[in-house]
Amino acid sequence: MNKTTASIFFGIILVGATISYFTLKDRGEKKDLVLTPLANVPADAGKEAPAEPAKTEAPAPEKAPEVKPIAPVATTTPAPVKDEPAKPAPADPVASQFKSPEAAMKALAEKIGAKDYPGFSSLVGEGAIDPKIESEVKALIESPDFQLDAAKPHVEISKSAEGLRWALNFVPANPATGSAPRQLYTDLSVMPGEALDIAKVSLPLALTPAPKTADAPAAAPAPAAQAADALTVAHAFSKAVITRDFSTARELADPTTVTDERVAALMIAVEEGKFALKADRPLVVTLSRDDITWVLARVESGSMASEFAVELGKIDQVWKVNGLTFSKVLSALSEAAGAGDVAYSPIVEDPSGGDSLVLYFEFDDAGLTPRTERQLGIVADILKQGAERVIRINGHADALGSDDYNVNLSDRRAETIRQTLIRLGVKPEQVVTEAFGAAKPRKPNFLPDGSDNPSGRSQNRRAEVLLDF
Repeated sequence: MNKTTASIFFGIILVGATISYFTLKDRGEKKDLVLTPLANVPADAGKEAPAEPAKTEAPAPEKAPEVKPIAPVATTTPAPVKDEPAKPAPADPVASQFKSPEAAMKALAEKIGAKDYPGFSSLVGEGAIDPKIESEVKALIESPDFQLDAAKPHVEISKSAEGLRWALNFVPANPATGSAPRQLYTDLSVMPGEALDIAKVSLPLALTPAPKTADAPAAAPAPAAQAADALTVAHAFSKAVITRDFSTARELADPTTVTDERVAALMIAVEEGKFALKADRPLVVTLSRDDITWVLARVESGSMASEFAVELGKIDQVWKVNGLTFSKVLSALSEAAGAGDVAYSPIVEDPSGGDSLVLYFEFDDAGLTPRTERQLGIVADILKQGAERVIRINGHADALGSDDYNVNLSDRRAETIRQTLIRLGVKPEQVVTEAFGAAKPRKPNFLPDGSDNPSGRSQNRRAEVLLDF
């Protein structure tokens, strides 16, 4: 570099420094001026000067808008992901609610038809099946020996203010096995909006072991009476009456308020009318409290229908039948029989206390009517359950004829009953007889004017059976 060139170069530097100084001074900024050593300045430094404005015009502002939307996208993306699973959560309970009892039963029947116990359990919901009976419920649903009744897979049992009880009907897959049909109770409760929810699944009361199945050879019996609710006890008692199962009916009733004679008399009345429990809604709950429940058991026979009332109360926290009324059954039988020579009232109050069964006879006859034969069949079934059970049979007659004749006639009537019971399998020492003739009429043999009273006499031609259990 010659002297001239050097002068020009340093002159340029001096001018630039002077311009920078006054520029910074005008802005009020205090900065130290740093001069780049000459050795560090590239040879083409003079060519980059015009390019510097280009950098400040476009690239920096263009990239800034692109970066800003990326950060918000990253932070807002997870929000919908958290909300997505939260939406189905309230749908789970709704899935177990149904528009009608039939819809609920149909859904359960589909699971049973597929032998899908996990699906059945999921459908009824957690806590609906008591762990104590879960193994038996599972065995019944999965058993190859049972299937739902194709003709009537489910039926309504009862309806009350608290809810509904339906039953799923199981029948043997092979009728030749002789296994008895079984049921599975399903209680439904009404939810807001009139939807129905499955509240509980339970087993009917059974005091004998449940039938064994191939996959559950040691199946436990259904819940004992100690664990059964009032409706379950009422249903079991009603079925025992219909099937003349005196032992079960007696176990479910309070002996201090419901006599053996009364239970037997109801059985006799039901048998006389050939009544059976109605297939649909056989029970109607008229009162339900913590310690008392009233249930009407509806029965039918051909075109004849009636009902008997079962009152239940708690004794030591166990539901028991403590009241029994069947006047409507007796009225239905009287209406069906019409007027006749043979009166019908299977139970009367015993003057010495309690109730007595009553068997009636034709005029001047010690033979048994077909109805009396059927009634004695029920009494014999009761007596054969224990040799310690003894009955007293008191023979009676109406007032026509001499005293000696009537005593003899009443004695023959009592003896006829005794011999019939022995023929039916009762031990002779279980039957004690006594004859009273016309000495203890139930109704007047004569009207106040002294004329004959055929209706009254028909109720005096009888034998009373006292069950001394």
